[in-house]
This record gives sequence, C-alpha cells and structure tokens, in this order.
Amino acid sequence: MKIFPEIDYFIELNDDSSLAISELENQTLSKEQFVANWNNQTFIGKIEKNEFEVKLSKKIIGEFCVLKGKLKNEKGTLKIRTGRIFKIIFVAIVLFALSGIVTAIVQNKLELIFHLVMTILVMRFIFLELGFRIISNSGINKLTEIIGIKELKKTLHNNV
Repeated sequence: MKIFPEIDYFIELNDDSSLAISELENQTLSKEQFVANWNNQTFIGKIEKNEFEVKLSKKIIGEFCVLKGKLKNEKGTLKIRTGRIFKIIFVAIVLFALSGIVTAIVQNKLELIFHLVMTILVMRFIFLELGFRIISNSGINKLTEIIGIKELKKTLHNNV
C-alpha cells in the first residue's frame, strides 16, 4: 500500500484526441494566470499538445487531486494522484505525531502513544483516502463530460 493514494486508468474517447484537448483547453484556466475568481472554469492546469495536468478549480478541494493524462487518437492514459499541498500537510502532521511519540517514550507516558498512532491512522485512512476517492470521482466525472470519455479502465497495478 502506498502512503499517498493514486489511480491509473486507460481511457477510450468518443472523438479524436485533438477535439478532446481543445474542449479541455476551453474549460481550463492556465495556472500561470493570476485570477481572483477561479470558479469560472472547471479546471486549472496546463495543457500541451496531447498531454494535460489539471486540477479542479474549487479553492480547497481542487488541490486534493491532480489529473494527469496523455491522449493519442481515441485512446489515452489518466493518472490521478494526491496534490502536493496535501502531501506536505500530511507529512507535517505525521512528523508532529512522531515527535510526540518520542516525547511520550522519553517521559514514560506510554498511554499517549496509542492516541498519536491513531491520529496518524485516522489522517491517512479517513482524511486522505476518503477525500481522495470522493474528489477524484468528481474530477473524473467532470473530465468525462468535457473530453467525452467512452470507457475508463483501471490498470492492474493500482492499490486503491
């Protein structure tokens, strides 16, 4: 099992990839632009020729999942991974909990260790996993509407 969830898909499109990419460009705001209201577009990210890396434009939840894809003809691949900001937040919380565990061992307060370990587990399996699944499904649904995904198959090496 991976610490940070990610899912890989093979996708089949309804139309040609060039049409799908142009539709995605119409619904995507470049991440180099500074805009006060990001909610006017569905995604934020970058699109180059037949590759894209986008996230939902919603302020908080958009940072949770990054959708990275490559399209060729009527087929392509899609990789959904946890966003960098949430990885940093999770690592910071784990480091605080681990320092608390070390402190509890040094001070001989072993009853605190259980609570700190449970904090790490709850953050990983409830917050990260559940949030990732919900938001990645939302991102896939919006991407399916925009680029016209006919079929979506998980690859075999997924652990999610």
